[in-house]
Amino acid sequence: MTLSLTGVEFGLEGTVQTLWQDLRYGTRMLIKQPGFTLIAVLTLALGIGANLTIFSFVDTMFLRPLPAREPERLVNVEATRNGRWSDGHAYPTYAHYRDHCQSFEALVAHYSTAPVNIVADGDSRVTNGAVVSANYFSVLGIQPRLGRFFLPEEDSVPDRDPVVVISHTMWESRFGSDPAALGKELVLNGSACKIIGVAPPGFQGVLAGFPNEFWIPTMMLRLGYRWCDAIAEVDCRPLSLLGRLAPGRTLADAQAELSVLSDQLAATSPAQQGRGVLLKPALGVRFDEREGYRYQMQLLMAVTGLLLLIACANVASLLLVRGAARRKEIAIRLCIGAGRPRLVRQFLTESLLIAFAGGGLGLLISLWAKDLLVSFYTTTSSSMQRYYDLSLSPRGLVYALALTLFTGLLFGLLPALQATRQDPLRDLKEGISPSPHQHRLRGALVVGQVALSLSLLVVAGLLVRSESHVRDGANFDPQHVAALRLRPALMSYNLEKAQAFTREAVGRLEALPGVQSVSLATGGGLAWRSGGKVGLRLPEEPRRTAEEQLQVDYQEIAPRFCETLKIPLLEGREFNDGDRPGAPRVTVINETLARLLWPEGSALGGALMVRDQPYQVVGVSKDAQLLNALEPPQPFLYLAYLQNTTRTQIDARLVVRLAGDPQAMLPLLRRTIVTLDPNVPISEDVPLTQQVNAVYMPVLLTSAGLTSAGLVALFLSMLGLYGVLAFAVSQRTREIGIRMALGAERLDVLRLVVTQGLRLAFAGVGIGLLASYAATRLVKSLLYGVSATDPMTFLLIAGLLSLVALLACWLPARRATKVDPMVALRYE
Repeated sequence: MTLSLTGVEFGLEGTVQTLWQDLRYGTRMLIKQPGFTLIAVLTLALGIGANLTIFSFVDTMFLRPLPAREPERLVNVEATRNGRWSDGHAYPTYAHYRDHCQSFEALVAHYSTAPVNIVADGDSRVTNGAVVSANYFSVLGIQPRLGRFFLPEEDSVPDRDPVVVISHTMWESRFGSDPAALGKELVLNGSACKIIGVAPPGFQGVLAGFPNEFWIPTMMLRLGYRWCDAIAEVDCRPLSLLGRLAPGRTLADAQAELSVLSDQLAATSPAQQGRGVLLKPALGVRFDEREGYRYQMQLLMAVTGLLLLIACANVASLLLVRGAARRKEIAIRLCIGAGRPRLVRQFLTESLLIAFAGGGLGLLISLWAKDLLVSFYTTTSSSMQRYYDLSLSPRGLVYALALTLFTGLLFGLLPALQATRQDPLRDLKEGISPSPHQHRLRGALVVGQVALSLSLLVVAGLLVRSESHVRDGANFDPQHVAALRLRPALMSYNLEKAQAFTREAVGRLEALPGVQSVSLATGGGLAWRSGGKVGLRLPEEPRRTAEEQLQVDYQEIAPRFCETLKIPLLEGREFNDGDRPGAPRVTVINETLARLLWPEGSALGGALMVRDQPYQVVGVSKDAQLLNALEPPQPFLYLAYLQNTTRTQIDARLVVRLAGDPQAMLPLLRRTIVTLDPNVPISEDVPLTQQVNAVYMPVLLTSAGLTSAGLVALFLSMLGLYGVLAFAVSQRTREIGIRMALGAERLDVLRLVVTQGLRLAFAGVGIGLLASYAATRLVKSLLYGVSATDPMTFLLIAGLLSLVALLACWLPARRATKVDPMVALRYE
């Protein structure tokens, strides 16, 4: 028995031929109307381009695998404590897992955020390096560009083998791509390390956002991490672990085996009690950053989704208008035998042609737009820049294709069904006047566009005001201030030597022209933010444990700190040179803490017990901490840096108020400090405004994103309103001519058309205000210095949109007033 494929072949050939005819006919129709085609393509390109831009960040943050061999087999071993994410792993813990876990082909340890000082050309510079186990490069499948990687014996004895592999970028910039760099010494934190290899181009480590400039073996961990002895102590946990699954093993197998090994450690060491592991595929950014990025990406994807919805509504409106203008053509095709499905397919083909043109242009727009947005992520509070690989991935291409297809169907299906739902005989007799149902449908699309645009603009307006408040500071002025971090602890300075160095640096900086004042704060957290929490009580209150006392944020600051940052003092004074060790302990508190502890009188001169030590309040400052709409005012405490009452102050953060541009003055400030000791690391030397912007990056990013989306949405919705009215005017030309022939004035015609448009606009404004009221609740955590229901913002945005809507209505109304009654009476 034989099977004939002739019928199948003929059917397939006929389908391809019909599709080719649809494509040719659709292309000719779009070329015949270049104005419509251009507007539709540009509109979709803006919506699709915005979505692709944000997806590229989603891909990088959450989906992109490591640049390694068989990346699907790589997993991160996250540390947990009592079921929640914890800081990291100790080296003894890593060694136990490495030697006993059979689910991994190999297990890698790395500390990829090691800030290490490099001295070169009479200057010191802090760079980001990594401390890695000897099998790091082999597990990743990385081959050296020059030289070799670490040998197992170079990672076996603590502090014995000071060898280093440098990045291709460092090899080019510092050594001019000279092969003779192999064997040379690189001084890291005061220790000479021999260069044994150069990493391949493009490889910058395994931690997204933290590019490494060099790598040293884990047995040199004390050189890169000096807060505790990470090699010997089980409660010193700077390491991250990366495993390659053995063939045939799954993530669940490794999770179960490591959980058993973790329980074994907990049974033998009190420091391991409650600690465990959580395995995750090695994708995107590190685990502790994902939650913050997730909120940003969800918000921005929602915004760009709304923008795409507005774009689709706009193009759908244009297609409805175009379909109404083609009713006679459709009626004729129906009369001569074309079926409705055939015509719907033709209309969808034209819609998909528009969608693919818009998708291609949108892809180009996204390549440009993501370069603008990436600056929000690469700028940090230090002088070191982050790096994210935002190159177009296969996932990005698939997403672009799927989004384009979905968009074409979304905006094309309804107009296609609407255009082909008609009585051909009636349309041939009565002309192309659209039905009331079509009028209502186009009006509903315009109302929806206006409502969504208003919602985006209101939220954007609140974020712009929040951004302004952040940039200006809350009762402190970050403008014209430079920040620098001095790290003598990395050079093993003791307390006396470190503070003598710091005092001399402050004195020399104060003598520079253009410097108005200099102060400093503790070297841990940023100078203008909290350095931690401290327990306090009033002297008359009973002594309690630290956990039971009032816990407040605090910072340790030097004289002239309030003057330098322009923090207003309500009472008393700030610290002076007399507040030194041996002098009575003093403190400056903020107004919130003063009201909390002394609600009935002045706090000045009052006594406090801080960590059960007596302090006297010598000053009360304004609240200088930035708080969002969800946070109540927080109590804050300042302690005297020079008194060393809570910690040994070796490192320091300088704040320098300048008469000119901080960025231009930073090289002079660095050179002045370097003359004291070129080996002392100077890091995070940036304008203070850059630190503020980096800390509050989510506010600035969402403000920029929503403002751009809101303005585009406003333009598209007004374009849609204009298009609906312009079409209505063209359809009512005969009616307008009759009205004018019977005595109607031009003002009456103007009022008629404008009123029709404003009804749609005001309906959208009303719905949009209600939607805005709900939408602003989602961004409360990003609102600083402005309420989520700020009436001024709501009214200003609603008024602005109404004015723009009035302009969009006036343009077609003005054209209607120029109708010649005699011509209009002959208009079909």
